[in-house]
Amino acid sequence: MTADALISRRMWIASIAGAMLTGCSRAGCDRREAPGPSVELPPSKEIEIQEVDFEAGPAGPQKAVVIVPRWGAPTDKYPLLVALHGRGESNHGLGIGAWGWVHDYWLDRAILKLRKPPLDQASLLGLTNEAQLKRLNEAIAAKPFRGLVVACPYTPDILGNSDLATSEPFAAFVEQQLIPKMRSSYPVEATRAATGIDGVSLGGRMALLAGCSRPKLFGAIGTLQAAVRRGEVDAFASRAKQAIEAAGGPLPIRLLTSEDDPFRPTLQALASAMSAQGTKADFQVVPGPHDYAFNRGPGSYEMLLWHDRVLRGEPPP
Repeated sequence: MTADALISRRMWIASIAGAMLTGCSRAGCDRREAPGPSVELPPSKEIEIQEVDFEAGPAGPQKAVVIVPRWGAPTDKYPLLVALHGRGESNHGLGIGAWGWVHDYWLDRAILKLRKPPLDQASLLGLTNEAQLKRLNEAIAAKPFRGLVVACPYTPDILGNSDLATSEPFAAFVEQQLIPKMRSSYPVEATRAATGIDGVSLGGRMALLAGCSRPKLFGAIGTLQAAVRRGEVDAFASRAKQAIEAAGGPLPIRLLTSEDDPFRPTLQALASAMSAQGTKADFQVVPGPHDYAFNRGPGSYEMLLWHDRVLRGEPPP
């Protein structure tokens, strides 16, 4: 590729990312394609899915959908993962948006499939390669998926505001209402080390901001294709450095992007900026675009397996 062609490609990628952050329509702002009709799974004895309403708090009225493993003993407890959806689901409102990880991204299907490996091309909707499948399947074979309680709250749209403090009301809700409710009502390990946060696109942006603002609450911060603007790289890197210094224990941070993710160059720059400041992120590039198929395929499996390991103090897959 010539230098001119490379520059043109980078400008094209940057323009798409900018449009996704500032000028896209309500219907498909966070994704490049519509999710299509949702087909619910028949009830499974392996998992239970519940909807939880919260009284108005720092972020206003809230709702979360909770996925609970039911394959263990009644006394078993699991790490807690807070999973945040993208902008498209935010635009659907509270009642529909909170169901994004289940109805639109099929996270429940991914959990059930991880209970019956191996993964194949069909599991990841064809958005994979031999290297990724080999890595994931070898990790599962060495240590089977043990499970997480996954809390999926409605994620407010903060992309229209460049002030990073816009995330604070939601972060306060997670700290003051969501996590206390999960720890009091669900079979979760009530420790910082066993509590993680993650999200895709808008959700990845929110996960980074909320996680770094509450380093004593979370034992790991993950992101999928996080919506970060190029001009925000230094600010995000500084927040990550401050969070790790204040954590009082290990704080793994992952920046996962994909080959055709418009945010890939910015996330790579963020990983480099973090490294330059003396902090290290687990930066990873996997196959796939920035769309619903990625969430239903590679995104869900990568998120679940990463937290299944790191929230138990183990190396990532």
